[in-house]
Amino acid sequence: MVSSSRKIGHMKGQHASSNTNKSLVCLLIVAFSFSSTTVFFISPKIAKSIIALENMDMGSSEIITKPNEKKKTPANSGEPRSSISDLVTWMISGTDKDANTQHDAFVRMLDSPSTEGFEFHPGSLKLTHSQTLQRCKVPNALLKHVQGGRGPGSGVRVTFSDKHKLAYVMLPKSGSSTARHMLKTAFHATEGRKSLQHISFEKGGDMEGYEVLTFIRDPLKRFYSQYDEAYVRTAPWQKSENDYYIDPDTKRQRKPHPFPYLFDNIHSYRDYEDVFCKRKNRKDCIFGETQEDGTLTSRFERFVSEYDGRDPFDVHLTLQTPMLSSEDGAPLHITQIYNTTDSEGGWKRISKQFHGENTTLGQKDGDVIAGRSYPRRFNSDLVSVNTQRRICELVLLDYCCLNLPLPEVCRGKHYHQSSDDGSKRELFCVFSPRDGIQPGILPSST
Repeated sequence: MVSSSRKIGHMKGQHASSNTNKSLVCLLIVAFSFSSTTVFFISPKIAKSIIALENMDMGSSEIITKPNEKKKTPANSGEPRSSISDLVTWMISGTDKDANTQHDAFVRMLDSPSTEGFEFHPGSLKLTHSQTLQRCKVPNALLKHVQGGRGPGSGVRVTFSDKHKLAYVMLPKSGSSTARHMLKTAFHATEGRKSLQHISFEKGGDMEGYEVLTFIRDPLKRFYSQYDEAYVRTAPWQKSENDYYIDPDTKRQRKPHPFPYLFDNIHSYRDYEDVFCKRKNRKDCIFGETQEDGTLTSRFERFVSEYDGRDPFDVHLTLQTPMLSSEDGAPLHITQIYNTTDSEGGWKRISKQFHGENTTLGQKDGDVIAGRSYPRRFNSDLVSVNTQRRICELVLLDYCCLNLPLPEVCRGKHYHQSSDDGSKRELFCVFSPRDGIQPGILPSST
């Protein structure tokens, strides 16, 4: 993984000036084209810094680095002409977009185990969600998310239709209730296990010709729903499929809860309701907005602070990327990924793809159901900015591997580096040919 201080130099024109930094005598130059601009970069084995493609002075042939100046951007453009994310996009694509060729030196670099990586912003790649996922590798530190998720990939439980050659991977708290309803009513799909290993989709394989779909959700918003679900499912009064259940008669607990303070003075679901609902009737508590005074929110914030993000104590806390990965962290064969921010539009596109242009969704006025949508039990309006930023750090894997932009609250230099100088930096992603896409910062307890 590349260090936070690593930078990339920028060549102007076709040749470097003779007064280029002479200390970089072993410079490996790899040329490729981005639009009309030719970019060069230094071998990671030699370079001590990588600059995110700064200003290009087209009238000069020298390498110019101006760390104290803002980037110059073309007129009427909100972004620079070239960036690290352009480079990573090009590397993942594997071809020169202009000449449709690959440079020999570039190929050698890809094959070199010394290539450490390139940093880029989450959501900045010019790739689809599924294209990005296919170049992602879940880090070893987060493999417990895989083990608690989908399993080896040779027998993933999916909703599928053999008639339409369609399989759908359900992700908890990512529109799965809507998906289950749509697949049952519009595709007459059933649930079962299918191999989502890439070899199964090759010619003659069991999944040849299948499309594999899923919906994803903004990781920060999803985390709120994950927590609410995990809270109830692991509560001491919840008997069914709960390792942390406490027998009310014997007071014996099957397994100590890792965060027992979450349930202090809350011994039943009714006690829980009393915290977030000033009861008039049962329906008010199910569908009414939370009325909690911050008790639940303060416990949520403590949990976020202490949770290291590496060992989810309930499957509903599992990140999305590991649930789309095999047991070794490699991606499963997922061909189309939609976003719940446009659930209706996604389902309309899916329906047209498999049923034809004139199809309808079978819903009143063409609407897609919202699924099980209960109000938040803790008051999310009370969640502090620092807690939201901490959540983004915990779920950075999903932002990187699903090519999702960070929410505004999580952008900026708010995160501690591994160095001892106390400096902070932005959240970032890393791509290397050896390890694929990974989060640049791994979560740890605070």
